[in-house]
Amino acid sequence: MTRAQIGLLGLVVALAGCGAGTEGHLPPGADHAGEKGEPHAGPGEDAGHPEAHGEGHEREEVALTPEAMRSAEIRLVTAERRPLSGTLTVPARFAFTQDGVVKVGARVAGRVAEIPVRLGQDVRRGQVLALMESPELGQARAEYLAAAKRAQVAETNLDRARGLVDKGISAARDVREAEADLAEAQAAVDTADARLHALGLSEAEVKALKADEHFSSQFPLRSPLTGTVVQVDATLGESVEGASHLFTVGDLSRLWAILEIAESDVARVRPGQPVALTVGSLPEARFEGKVDYVGDVVEEQSRTVEVRVAVGNPERALKPGMFATAEIAVGGAPEAPTGAPSAVVIPREAVQAVGGEAVVFVAVGPNRFRPVEVEVGATTASEAEVRIGLTGGETVVARGAFILKSELSKESMGDHDH
Repeated sequence: MTRAQIGLLGLVVALAGCGAGTEGHLPPGADHAGEKGEPHAGPGEDAGHPEAHGEGHEREEVALTPEAMRSAEIRLVTAERRPLSGTLTVPARFAFTQDGVVKVGARVAGRVAEIPVRLGQDVRRGQVLALMESPELGQARAEYLAAAKRAQVAETNLDRARGLVDKGISAARDVREAEADLAEAQAAVDTADARLHALGLSEAEVKALKADEHFSSQFPLRSPLTGTVVQVDATLGESVEGASHLFTVGDLSRLWAILEIAESDVARVRPGQPVALTVGSLPEARFEGKVDYVGDVVEEQSRTVEVRVAVGNPERALKPGMFATAEIAVGGAPEAPTGAPSAVVIPREAVQAVGGEAVVFVAVGPNRFRPVEVEVGATTASEAEVRIGLTGGETVVARGAFILKSELSKESMGDHDH
């Protein structure tokens, strides 16, 4: 951030120190490591800047106007006494979910007559992917119409037999025979109906069949899934067998991340744990999910277990087959025997490196912050453990701490110019 940008934020530094010396201020050319929020290992490691050590930072305060607080998007958090949240970093790859991909086949031998969709097109469930021509379909339609006609005649015969029994003209045995004929005819209709559905006709298309209409031997291949056509193996005019796969439709809005967990770490992973994923081709993006399933089989060669994580993909930035790095929040170390955590935990971005020291900005009043030197212990991708400097319960700056660090460094270097 340039001096002009900091000036636009309206940052004002109030120096609360009462000494005339320069103890605690950064000299020109001081160490600027950690400008991206990486915590320093702890006090005393930067022997090149001995003048930056001591209690000089404790006597400085950085004050912001309310407008600057809003512009800088300062976010405050409370330092907590709790175990550090542990993470497990493992490789991953993205894939379709189990119910998120389907291969569509011809079901019966025939010829591809029409392909109304293209590769990459979004389709709805039930949408026609191709029209097939098959003599088998024509025979199935004829059998259905014949069975429907026989059932209609059988129903008429049953009604007539019942009428004759009511008039005493016919015996009850004739009614029973007519009922048996109708049941047999209806069974034939049901069988023919099921065959038409198996060939891809919808209920509406079956009901629309009429004996006085001319029907071709065409039948539709429909998508059983709402998604995207990700593979087309059909060719117009091609003759295919019933077992041929012609299309693949996948739901890209939700994918699985397949994680490979070492056998020695699998006991730390449980369903429901949060997972953060990053992809090399999308360095600025971070995808969130939760452990959905922990595998029950150890792969013999790699000695790893597959773990599945459901990940939302509304923008379709992720693609099946992509590789990723996954960080699983597996929990921290156990508490001390007394039940009290051994350290204070704050966001990692709250720790700034100033003059070779790890510094945290603590709120001391409305829009006023004091830099406090801390000793940092273990860290994760998002949290840092503070061993010395905080006792827990302090309000510290998380997002925006680098802006305060930059202004503090600018003013400190400016003091040395006098």
